Amino acid sequence: MIFTGFKRKSNQIFFNKKVSELLNKPTETGSNLIKTVLIILDDASEKELIEKDVQDIVGISKNKLEIILYQEKPQKLQKENSLQAAIISPNDFGWFGAVKSEKAKHILTKKYDLLINYSKVDALYSNLLLLQSNIKFKVGFAHLDNRFYDLLIDCKPDNVHLFNQELKKYLQILKMIE
Repeated sequence: MIFTGFKRKSNQIFFNKKVSELLNKPTETGSNLIKTVLIILDDASEKELIEKDVQDIVGISKNKLEIILYQEKPQKLQKENSLQAAIISPNDFGWFGAVKSEKAKHILTKKYDLLINYSKVDALYSNLLLLQSNIKFKVGFAHLDNRFYDLLIDCKPDNVHLFNQELKKYLQILKMIE
C-alpha cells in the first residue's frame, strides 16, 4: 500500500514537469470541422445519454466517437465492462506517468479533433491522459484545471443538458460544426 502513495507522487512530479511543456506546445492548424471525438466520463450511468447528445451535437457516427470511463476504484471495473467503453484506472499507469495498459496506449496514439471531459472531479490520472494525448480542441467544465482546455463551460457538473447546449452554441460560433 505504501508503494501506491509513492507511485502517485512520482506521477505528480512527472505531471508537473510536462505541464510547462504543454503550455509552450504550438497548436495544430488544419480543418476546423470535427470528425473524431473523445469523451472522458467518470459516471457510467450517464454514458448512453451523453453518447447520444454528442452524436447529435457534432453530427458524427458512433464509430467516430470513443469513450473513456475513468474509475478511481478498480473494484468497480468488472461490473462496468459491459459498457463498451475503454475503462481506465490508476492501475493502468506506471511510475513517472508511463502508460502500462494497451487500451490507454491505443487512445494516446490516435488523433482526435475534439475532447469533451464530463468528469465531476479533477483527477491526476485523467489529467495525465490529457497531457499525453493528441487532441486539437479540448472542452471541459469550469471547475477543471484550466491549463489543459481550450474552452471551459461554467455550469454545475450535474447539469449535463445545459453543458451540451452551451457546447453546441460555442462550436457553431467557432465554425467547428455545421
